[in-house]
Amino acid sequence: MTRHPLVFQVLRPAFPALLSVLAIISLAGCDSRNAFVPPPPPKVTVATPTVGPVIEYMEFTGTIAPVESVDITARVTGVLRTAQFRDGAMVRKGDPLFLIEPEPFQAALQRAEAELEVQRAALDRAETELARSRKLLSEKAGSEADVVRWQQQRDSSKAGISRAGAQIETARIDLGYTRIAAPFDGQMTRRLVDPGNVVGPGAVTRLATIVRRDQVHVYFNINERDLLRLMGHTSQDNKAGKAGAPPELPLELALADEETFPHAGKLEYADPTVDPSTGTLLLRGIFPNTGGRLVPGLYARIRVAMGRRDAALLVPERALGQDQSGSYVMVVNAQNVAEQRPLKLGALQDGYRVVEKGLEAGDRVVVNGMQRARPGSTVDPVTADAAAPGAGQGGKGGGKGDGKGDGKPAARPAG
Repeated sequence: MTRHPLVFQVLRPAFPALLSVLAIISLAGCDSRNAFVPPPPPKVTVATPTVGPVIEYMEFTGTIAPVESVDITARVTGVLRTAQFRDGAMVRKGDPLFLIEPEPFQAALQRAEAELEVQRAALDRAETELARSRKLLSEKAGSEADVVRWQQQRDSSKAGISRAGAQIETARIDLGYTRIAAPFDGQMTRRLVDPGNVVGPGAVTRLATIVRRDQVHVYFNINERDLLRLMGHTSQDNKAGKAGAPPELPLELALADEETFPHAGKLEYADPTVDPSTGTLLLRGIFPNTGGRLVPGLYARIRVAMGRRDAALLVPERALGQDQSGSYVMVVNAQNVAEQRPLKLGALQDGYRVVEKGLEAGDRVVVNGMQRARPGSTVDPVTADAAAPGAGQGGKGGGKGDGKGDGKPAARPAG
């Protein structure tokens, strides 16, 4: 590149002054500092715990079973003539279900009745001849052997009459087995054998099954800890407390698609001993099934009322967190600093959890924005009125109660 001589001559006197200005600017830049401005504290929503009356429950998972279920079987061997019901139909007690060909059994009954008449005739003749031989023996005109022979014939005829009577009764019973009727009101399954097949104890025996539908049983297990708690509760209501729950203990049931517990029943049975291999006790409840919605084989949720608490402390379940030590909430203190507070939890109530220990009524609990509230950090709390229990939403915190085993604590507002 070629320098222009005229331009160089003009700029050369200004170089020292230009260098001085650049040095001053450079020094001024070195003296300035980068000032750090901290970000504002994160906003979180806080609310004080709700205080109010609740009814506490214990919840279990059970299986619905029929109160009565009977396999319809063939008691005699023969050809199945007709099936007198529609598959899946509701039947009444005494309704005809199946007919096995009755003619062979009718003939057997007639044969037994005829044998009875033969034995009666033989008895009449034996008694007549016995009286005649005795008279001849008394007149020295007959032998004692004839008397003994007719006595034996008379006794044999009496035994024959008894045998014929038993044969008649057996034949009548077998004839009755050819007509199979419903043992109780219930619903039939599909028929398992078509007419024309030979059925009986030596062939196909099971023809169908009838299930009672107006009531159902529900079987569920309770662990030792919950059993002792339930026994303590029932002993307060029943001074003559028994080893186990009383038969009249009310139960409530909900199916998988039901949020409430619309089905009311009662405890009907409890095993007399705890199974040592599982540490649980088998219980059985009975529930009316008027609408037929309680289908045997379905799983169901069972709950038992444990009592009322007038001043329970509740927090939304969405405000709960979990770590290795258990459940906790984030609490904002008077200096707006977040603190992690471990809790002892109790019953669950429609998205709210009863707090047994760890909170006071005036504590400000973070209900939204927990992930932004780190322990020891300052937050900007915004107060929100806690919704009434029953309107809360279950959160991802998913805090669990301190109860373990099959029983799950639950609660609802006291009515």
